[in-house]
Amino acid sequence: MLKHILFYAAFLPVVLLAQMPSGGICAHQGDNENFPNNTVPAFVGAVKLGATMVEFDIQRCKTGELVIFHDRTVDNLTDGTGSIRDLTFDEVRKLKVLKKRRPEVAPAQIPTFQEVLDCLPRDGVWLNVHVYGDAALECARILEKDGRLHQAFLATSLSMVPKLRQQTPGIRICNMSRTGKRSEEWTPEQHHKYAQQTVENKCEFIQLIKRCPPEEIKYLHDNGVKVSFMGCNDPAQVKSLLELGVDFILTDRLTSVKAAYDKAKAELEAQQP
Repeated sequence: MLKHILFYAAFLPVVLLAQMPSGGICAHQGDNENFPNNTVPAFVGAVKLGATMVEFDIQRCKTGELVIFHDRTVDNLTDGTGSIRDLTFDEVRKLKVLKKRRPEVAPAQIPTFQEVLDCLPRDGVWLNVHVYGDAALECARILEKDGRLHQAFLATSLSMVPKLRQQTPGIRICNMSRTGKRSEEWTPEQHHKYAQQTVENKCEFIQLIKRCPPEEIKYLHDNGVKVSFMGCNDPAQVKSLLELGVDFILTDRLTSVKAAYDKAKAELEAQQP
């Protein structure tokens, strides 16, 4: 009996990976149209709306806990002030995350990393975890302990790759060490360097901020890299991104962009011989 259990257990990661989507829409900071950004209600809402990936940002507060928040300071998104790293966990928990342009939306609490994991399904949705510095090491340990390595990846800098691979060999990584800025026009050389260093460091994901030449997408796909694009809030742009070969589209307009994605995907599949 034990021999049979061990035999099937050896194939468990493959089975779990097979359940993960190969493409789709990524909810940037959850369903942030209808709920406060980077909160449990936003992540639960995103899954209900059919997101195949959710993106969130991790920071460490003054007392060491990992919490989910994007900005360095809490001023713009909460009823408080100050830097996350200068606030204790108790102080962070007292804050209310708001939708300041939509006061009718109920406020929510800044969640911990574990609370976000607890609210998300264990398959069918990728976890796009943005984290930098040594906090990435703790995130990797938590993901492994929680049995999430099959569905999560850390979006981080290449400088963390050796430490992460040594500590948690099964961790997936998205290369965020970009070769240009969003505000700049990228040269073909910059596009290729970003793709090449992603492949050379054996990263499983890349998150583009610029449309790159299609040959770079092919190069990435040929080397097993999934391509995400940050970001698209215009449904009219979705089909061209799919034609380029983008796998996942990050958006703040989940409902309309997902509808455009589903339509474009069906049209492109219908054109296949």
